[in-house]
Parts: sequence; C-alpha cells; structure tokens
Amino acid sequence: MDGSPEAVVVVGRSGEVGSWTGSPRGGARWTCGYYGFDADPNGFGADGTVRYDDGPVDPEPGELYVLVCRDQSGRTVKSLLQRFDPADPLGGIAATERALDEARKRLDLPLPSPGLNPPAAQLVGVPTWLWVDGPWAPASATAQVAGVSATVTATPVSVVWSPGDGTTVTCDGPGTRYDAARPPGDQRSSCTHAYGRSSAALPGGAYAMTATVTYEVAWSSSTGAGGSLGTLTRAATVPVVVVEAQALIR
Repeated sequence: MDGSPEAVVVVGRSGEVGSWTGSPRGGARWTCGYYGFDADPNGFGADGTVRYDDGPVDPEPGELYVLVCRDQSGRTVKSLLQRFDPADPLGGIAATERALDEARKRLDLPLPSPGLNPPAAQLVGVPTWLWVDGPWAPASATAQVAGVSATVTATPVSVVWSPGDGTTVTCDGPGTRYDAARPPGDQRSSCTHAYGRSSAALPGGAYAMTATVTYEVAWSSSTGAGGSLGTLTRAATVPVVVVEAQALIR
C-alpha cells in the first residue's frame, strides 16, 4: 500500500458500495472497486487475469474478487484478492485510520460542573473558591474495524476560569471542593477569584462565569501505531451574583 488514504469510496455497477472519510484536510482519496477475474494456472497476479474491461461489479457476499484502488491521478495504489464481506465493504483498507476515527466519535467527555463557595451570592473583594465536580480521571473509547482496534484516551490537565469580569484564572487540576462540615481555617484552595465589583448593574444581575476543562488526547492501536491527537476542551457557564458587603452601623 502506498501511504494511507484520507478518504475511500468503493463503487460497483449500481453505485456506491461503501465509503469512509477521515481527515477533513483532504489529501489522498482513493476510488476502489471489486473486479471479476479469470483463474490463472500460473497463480494470481498478472493483470491479464483481472476483467477490468467489465468494470467494477456489485460484489456478492462470500465471493472472491480483485479489489483495486486508484488515487486521484488514476494510479493503482492497491490490488488484492479479497472475499467480499458486507460488514466491511472497504475490505480492510485503512482499518487503523477507520478504527481511530470511530473511537474518536465514541469518546464521550462530560461538560464540567462548576462549583463555587460561597454557594450563593459572592462578596466583592472576598475570594471565591472554584472547582469542578465529577471524576478527574482519563476517559477512553475503543473501536474495532477489520480486526484492528484503536483506543483514544483523553486526560484532563487544567481548568481555565473566565469569571466574566475580563480576567482569567488557570488551575492545574479540578480545584479543591469546599467542605462546609470542616472549620474554614482548616481548608485551603489555590484556585480562587475575587471580584472587584458588584454584578448589580449587569444584565440579569450576574456575571457569566465559564469553566473550560482542557484534555490531552492520545491514541494507540493493536498494530502498534499511536501518538498524540492534541487537545480537546469542554466548557460550561454559570451565572454568578456578586454583592457589596454591607457595613453594620450601631
């Protein structure tokens, strides 16, 4: 095989038999077809045994054909004897890439659930504790195509908080959940934000605080291939009411 395609379409006499599109960048695109062939007493392999002039056929399950793929220039990039399997009409072509593509689709990363303390209105000048609830652990998804499996794993690494007042706070981790059952002096958090102004004049009377979790994503496969897929993010926004502390006058 000359490289790996980023899109494959298999055609027959009646139209498309199967297709797959991977990378949206474009690149190598193959058009394939199943062809009949004549038995060769000297062994399969000579071009003369393949009935190219008949064109690609509509393959029947379990029958043997020659699967031929050509690139956009018309050059043959793959030719092999193949028994047609309706469950895999592409005949195992780009199995690793297709398994990876399917695993990425199956990866389900939840939206973050922002937590704040105080749990109700925040006070101007008083640090608000910030954290995200839920498991802070890698999430994985696996898919298999034509006997090749691929696994995609996303690991959470940081949270960027946008309090809505033009600032940002980056926290390496989910933050520390405030425990109301423990004395305040016994608790510490490195993920906080203090608002400088009340939210009274804002639309809805609240700041829009957004928590964005960044995941580092990697993949591996049963073929030994793998590597980094860059990063993914998930974000959620909550309203935050901020009030001025009222002085007590006697």
